[in-house]
Amino acid sequence: MLPALHHPFSRWIPWVYVAVFIPVIAVNILLVHLALSSSTGLVTDRAFDTGQDYNSVIAAGARQRALGWQAAIDVQPASQADLPHRVSVMVALKDSAGNPLTGLTIAGRLFSPVDPQPDVAATLVETAGGRYRTVLALPRAGQWELQLVATDGTAQYAIQQRLAAP
Repeated sequence: MLPALHHPFSRWIPWVYVAVFIPVIAVNILLVHLALSSSTGLVTDRAFDTGQDYNSVIAAGARQRALGWQAAIDVQPASQADLPHRVSVMVALKDSAGNPLTGLTIAGRLFSPVDPQPDVAATLVETAGGRYRTVLALPRAGQWELQLVATDGTAQYAIQQRLAAP
């Protein structure tokens, strides 16, 4: 009978397989931890209810188009040394015939679509016939979403625009 050949490293071969899988398992544990501890990506606490209420959003859009109002938005930097992220927001509103809309109440908010910064409340004041203006101090530079609602007591007109703050 032939003697069995014995390789000097044969005892280490099973441990090599174990050693190969240890970094894979460690990386998987790290990725699971990061996924569970980071942002969920939800923008609203009641996402399902918001989605179910979408038909009212479509109806509000139809009512807004029926008004025929037109809005022109102008956003300009208004920085100062102590407030570097200020912007001046000007909105000009006209009716379907092109006449300026005066006496409206315009209010809304600026929010950051990319991180959970606190919202910035905005109330615009009429400066001239159909022109409304405010100056807002933002917590940081970057992308912001402007959402305003203009009301005249009976009708509402929603205004939305993405802007970049300096």
